[in-house]
Amino acid sequence: MHSFGGPWTQEKLEILRRYLDAYTTALRNQPFSLIYVDAFAGSGSWRPRKSDSEDQAGEYDDFAEMHLGSSAIALGIDDRRFDKLVFVEENPEYVASLRSLREANQHRHIEIIDEDANQALPRICEQLRDSDRAVVFLDPYATETSWSTIERIAETQKIDCWILFPLMAITRLLSVDQVPDDSLAPILDRVFGGREHWEEFYSTAPQQTFWSEGLAQQRERGSLQIADKYRQRLETIFARVAPTRRVLRNTRNSQLFDLFFAASNPVGAPVAIRIADHILRNW
Repeated sequence: MHSFGGPWTQEKLEILRRYLDAYTTALRNQPFSLIYVDAFAGSGSWRPRKSDSEDQAGEYDDFAEMHLGSSAIALGIDDRRFDKLVFVEENPEYVASLRSLREANQHRHIEIIDEDANQALPRICEQLRDSDRAVVFLDPYATETSWSTIERIAETQKIDCWILFPLMAITRLLSVDQVPDDSLAPILDRVFGGREHWEEFYSTAPQQTFWSEGLAQQRERGSLQIADKYRQRLETIFARVAPTRRVLRNTRNSQLFDLFFAASNPVGAPVAIRIADHILRNW
């Protein structure tokens, strides 16, 4: 079993469930083969870490039991079932759990890929046929998702994509006092797709002058501009991006992740965006 998260995890997964249910219903009578791809699939079930429950006694009581993970949720969509489900996961323990899930659902077409999602997803994208339509759930633990992977998803024009952006982790990397050093910069380069896309957060400190030695570079405090920038990047490659994003917070009200939705197919994007944005705004 996968132990992590808390109420925000359940919030994220309920949004996914509602979208998958609406998505498959909308395409019920369409001739497409429907595929669900779960990157960073986990184990198929989860419960909050014990340490979370101990540190915040009472706040996680309603979540102490086992919950369905994203892969099991996708399997449970049955108005129109997905024709194929692909679970990508590197952790051997979680892979074993996913194989048990597949064994319990032998009547379903389930593929398990034991590989880095950034390696597996481009290949999955390349294999999509003209008659395929897919939903990809990008649910990393932190900064694992590469921008090049997201670009490849957008290029297919066949995929709707839920993207969990690790806002807290990225904010920690982007110090307010100085530009990240060479140990951190490559991570940001990979997530944003180039140094120019995050270095613009920094400007010369107001007290410095043009002639000062060692000009101090500072970033505006807060994380709103970081999330806005990532959304702007998504808009450059997808047909449409949902206007609303969901900020996922822990019980201390700290922002952990931003959940974005993007559609790659120009024809289907308006309907997909309308469904996703309604869920993000109203649930």
